Amino acid sequence: MLSVEVKLPAGSYRIQIEAGSLDRCGEEIRYISAAKRAVIISDERVWSLYGSRFEATLANVDFQVDSILLKPGEASKTMESFAQVCGKLADLHVLRDHLIIAFGGGVVGDLAGFVAAVYMRGLPYVQIPTTLLAQVDSSVGGKTAIDLPQGKNLVGAFHQPLLVITDPNLLTTLDKKQLAEGMAEIIKYGAISDEGLFEQLEEYGGMEKALPHMEEIIYRCCDIKRVFVEQDERDDGQRRKLNFGHSFGHAIEKIGNFRTHSHGEAVALGMVMAAKTGEALGLTPKGTGERLRRIAEAYQLPTEIRADYKEMILHMSIDKKKGGEGHKLILLKAIGKSLIHTVAEVELTNILEEVLELA
Repeated sequence: MLSVEVKLPAGSYRIQIEAGSLDRCGEEIRYISAAKRAVIISDERVWSLYGSRFEATLANVDFQVDSILLKPGEASKTMESFAQVCGKLADLHVLRDHLIIAFGGGVVGDLAGFVAAVYMRGLPYVQIPTTLLAQVDSSVGGKTAIDLPQGKNLVGAFHQPLLVITDPNLLTTLDKKQLAEGMAEIIKYGAISDEGLFEQLEEYGGMEKALPHMEEIIYRCCDIKRVFVEQDERDDGQRRKLNFGHSFGHAIEKIGNFRTHSHGEAVALGMVMAAKTGEALGLTPKGTGERLRRIAEAYQLPTEIRADYKEMILHMSIDKKKGGEGHKLILLKAIGKSLIHTVAEVELTNILEEVLELA
């Protein structure tokens, strides 16, 4: 088993990465929780594949188990879904000493984490990520959120899990698109902080050769994120570098009404745009955007950007990463080295007009 310890002022928690751990996770959860009752928040697809096995491992260590199921997809990460889940918790008479378990991908993790953060002013929770994107990124670090019609992740809270249990075997039921979506975040980690990881991904040249090494790749990504989270739990400084590609990516998601591109696909497009923006500003070496485009294509991610620059700016203007002085963008000094740079809206508008015309 590979393990990453996240050490924070309010307490530490482990990220456990081990193939086959789903069937043993009840014992691990019982070790860190004396709760009599566990409420699992999952989605219908994950539950149809793994629900009975997961319930059994919890029941074997004397948890009383209830489940709340969501429709798969970003459309479930809304204020309406949040209210429905909280209502079901009330109907179940869930108390503050009970446990919430997020069992699913990024949407489930974000919504369940936010519910745990605010229901009865906070319940303990555990993350069991089932998608590659959630295993390398969204299950770690305590960011929880839901979307508003105006934009993505605009309502949220920081609420760290008690434990994260990652079973790479769960990736075998993902389709190629879901695996590619997770690869976007893995590419991001290499681009901002680990040139060696980025070069390794280039050498693999695609998912077929990368997949046998996924347990180690997941570990490296989680350890990179651990460093950022320990330095900056509340996302006020260096942790913002984890948003590389996300300012553009969230706008791309919104432009497509969360249907045209998945989160990972939008992040891949956003990283290429960020690299080209950095090149236009003279902060990123020429050719970096092309290098990102090639690696994204190798992992079956989209690279052709179809968007109006005015619409892009409009949606970026209400993104939570925008400051009063302009857009705080994460750019690359080189592959493996990143920086936070504020760009005035007028300047960014001119750059995007050129970048999107050339795309």
